[in-house]
Amino acid sequence: MNPVYDVSTINGKMLGAGDPVRVKQGERVLIHVLNSSPTEVHWIALPSHSFHVISLDGNSVPQPHTVSMLRLAPAERVSAVVEMNAPGVWVLGEVRKHVQEAGMGIVIEYASAAGEPVWTQPNDLIWDYHQFSALGGANQSGDEVVPIALDFDSKFQGHGNEELWRINGKSYPNTDEPILKTGQRYRLQLKNLSADDHPMHLHRHTFEVRKVGGTSEMHGLRKDVLLVPAKSTAEVEFVADNPGRTLFHCHQQDHMDRGFMMVFRYA
Repeated sequence: MNPVYDVSTINGKMLGAGDPVRVKQGERVLIHVLNSSPTEVHWIALPSHSFHVISLDGNSVPQPHTVSMLRLAPAERVSAVVEMNAPGVWVLGEVRKHVQEAGMGIVIEYASAAGEPVWTQPNDLIWDYHQFSALGGANQSGDEVVPIALDFDSKFQGHGNEELWRINGKSYPNTDEPILKTGQRYRLQLKNLSADDHPMHLHRHTFEVRKVGGTSEMHGLRKDVLLVPAKSTAEVEFVADNPGRTLFHCHQQDHMDRGFMMVFRYA
């Protein structure tokens, strides 16, 4: 019951409809990529080039890392440096063929290069939050951490009806409203019981990613959107430092529309 899109764009233009991005050999280009889709996770590649990721969601990463492609869930942002060292005319675009064919691409053109834009399909989709974080176990701040357990699932409502998405068995606006104390550090324990990946977004705060899946603890990776894989858990920590009602929700719009959100409030 997810939406299907007829048209995909980069900066509002379908592939081939706008001017190319013109570059010179030897340049280092800083690109800022935002996934503004309400529902789709996107994979972006530039054949014969790599992305040196320096920032996620506007926060510098502890370990800048070079990758062959970018993965962005709805509302995620990536800043990366690309070294222009492969002269030619290329397509920077979505890796999934049907999405690129719907228009999600832009031409990268080197000075003095000519010909049709070239696209090379990558073999594997590889993206891992861990490669941008610092390794570590204990809470680096030394502050007491208060856990908040949040379980995600959906409830089928019968044929002809959309399912309800739930946090701890409740759908918005009937979800709980955990009370935060200013200055306290909290650890959100995100348990995804569903068969869908969920981009979870905390408003008005930045959290530190501590765990994704069953791997070792992380620290130093600061974000405000985290894609929690299906049938897995993730844990993030944040300090309650911005008093006011604070929305926490899945950034996949159709899930949020069917109840997948809640509000934290300050004491």
